[in-house]
Amino acid sequence: MPSTHPPLPCHRVKERALWAKGIIQALEPYGKGHRELPEDLAVYGGPEDLSLRQVSQTDMNRLWHAAAILSEDECFALRMGQMFTSPIMQLLSLAAHSSETAGAAIQRTMRFIQVFSTQVQLYSVEDEHYLTTYFEPKGAAHPFHIEALVSRCVRSWESLEKCALPLITEVRLSGESDRRQECERILGTRVRLGSKRISIRLSRLALAARLPTSDAFLLKRLDAALEDMLEDLPNADFAEQVKQRIRVLLSEKEISEELVAQPFNVSPRHLRRKLSETCTTYEKLLDEVRMELAIKLIQENRLNLGRIAFELGFLDPSSFTRAFRRWTNMSPTAFREQVTGRQDSALL
Repeated sequence: MPSTHPPLPCHRVKERALWAKGIIQALEPYGKGHRELPEDLAVYGGPEDLSLRQVSQTDMNRLWHAAAILSEDECFALRMGQMFTSPIMQLLSLAAHSSETAGAAIQRTMRFIQVFSTQVQLYSVEDEHYLTTYFEPKGAAHPFHIEALVSRCVRSWESLEKCALPLITEVRLSGESDRRQECERILGTRVRLGSKRISIRLSRLALAARLPTSDAFLLKRLDAALEDMLEDLPNADFAEQVKQRIRVLLSEKEISEELVAQPFNVSPRHLRRKLSETCTTYEKLLDEVRMELAIKLIQENRLNLGRIAFELGFLDPSSFTRAFRRWTNMSPTAFREQVTGRQDSALL
């Protein structure tokens, strides 16, 4: 599976609660439901309207983690993405189909994707033959969530194909397993596994195709509605920029609140005030970065635990162990044994 590590505590990044309901509904074909979930997550399986509610990324990750275990299906997220939709996604799809060309439709989806999910940012790189759209996770989004978004986009963009030339030429996913054929069957296109960055590759020739459904009158009004929705979303971008600065300083083995604030041309006091507007602090972001790097370094299995503690700026291995238990409810040693056990099983 793309990920079975414990959920990561990122309370700052929120997601629409309709995603939680969608995951629970997607468990029904497996004979599972909300009753098998922890009580605080099971509430999202009810019939009530959840369109105005939000879920922390922590709880979204817990829910994806539970769904992976209950379904026992390494392609669960791809299947869920194919069937999952909402009025917001339908609105976004309508705006795409109202665009002048397939390329404009893709760019519109990239621009407004966060009204459907706040867990990802889309950007593209273009060459002579292809446009590659990358799915960059925000915070510590669960890999299953990113796969579900990729699957949803594939299904939506397939409907833009208006000529014999296919629009989507390849989907690149993370993970190393024998699930490639099943992924290709679900997505209906070529899939490459083991990629460092999740992406969808699109044909530039197909992107130039004009859409017979284009409607400038409707598009103007749809864009205005989507812009309003974007403005209503909580802004966690500044916090993510600060996290990136912390990552750089940690790699240089020199970090302080003053050094973090320098590139933003603000004082440490002003930095704290701006971070408080996104419901976080410098200390929390430092803790998140250390947690994410710790899990990554242990999974890579290249450094011993003492060296990892040093790389992350801990004074001694015991301090690192206490912090890791707080993050994952596991010791670093137990987590490494779990990771290497999965890798050995995959080889067998």
